[in-house]
Amino acid sequence: MEKLIEGLVQKDRIALSKLITMIENDSPKSLDIMKAIYPLTGKAYVLGVTGPPGAGKSTLVDKLIRNFRSKAYSVGVLCVDPSSIFSGGAFLGDRVRMEWAYQDDGVYLRSLATRGALGGLAPRLSEIIKLMDAFGQEVIIVETVGVGQMEADIIRYADTKIVVSVPGLGDQMQALKAGILEIADVLVVNKADLPGAREVVDDLQMMLYLRKDSDWTPEIILTEALNDRGISDLDAAIQRHRTFLGQGGLKEQQTHLQREHACYGAVEERLKNYLRESFLEVEEVKNILVRVQEEGLNPYQAADEILQLFFTKRHEEGD
Repeated sequence: MEKLIEGLVQKDRIALSKLITMIENDSPKSLDIMKAIYPLTGKAYVLGVTGPPGAGKSTLVDKLIRNFRSKAYSVGVLCVDPSSIFSGGAFLGDRVRMEWAYQDDGVYLRSLATRGALGGLAPRLSEIIKLMDAFGQEVIIVETVGVGQMEADIIRYADTKIVVSVPGLGDQMQALKAGILEIADVLVVNKADLPGAREVVDDLQMMLYLRKDSDWTPEIILTEALNDRGISDLDAAIQRHRTFLGQGGLKEQQTHLQREHACYGAVEERLKNYLRESFLEVEEVKNILVRVQEEGLNPYQAADEILQLFFTKRHEEGD
């Protein structure tokens, strides 16, 4: 682990890849890795790109990568793909779409599988973002899986959240209602050359009018990512939001919340590891689980009994 972290500091891409794999696979060393690299984090700017399937998110991300590289920014990209409910595997098609990025030393692209996680994201995303940050990527782009209204989890990780829509989805109110719309810092209507683009803009403007008061009103940007149109406008909107966060102290507030969330996550991870590796083997716990399975004990009551037993044992052990 120490050699891999040393390689990470020296910008060894293989070391970064191996560390990400260890985090993804819940290595027993995960918490030690995160403790070691945490002082190196806090420099990257994180963009979240979300929206329904077919909105052209991957093409838009591809153009954003090229845009940031033209300004000499190093870019990390995390593309989340859905896992099969049968095999657990994922297609990871963005590796094909953005093949050129693998030839650019300033870009590190990683496809991630949801592995059953909800919210359009992958497990351990927070830790993987921090690894990329510690590696030195100045901009990190997270493309969610594309599940529509349930992708609000990206708000926990991204500084600027981009919500992409497209003409032809039918009822725009249904496609972009509360949960997903309210997280947006920038709204993009992609494939703006298609009929109905102006109607989508009108719908979004009306929904923004109904949105609760906020110091920041999301801009609506028209793009044709496939034709490389509107990308500079999108970049300018991102930069305006970044400036807004910095001037209002909101970036610092976001950072504080992200740190708190990371702390909760680390506590949960330690508790899960303890339960999985040792506590569930305690005879009293086994007996409680048998009562749940065979005697119909209320599982919620059983949870209270297990927690009470857990804290009693930890107290007796002097922890």
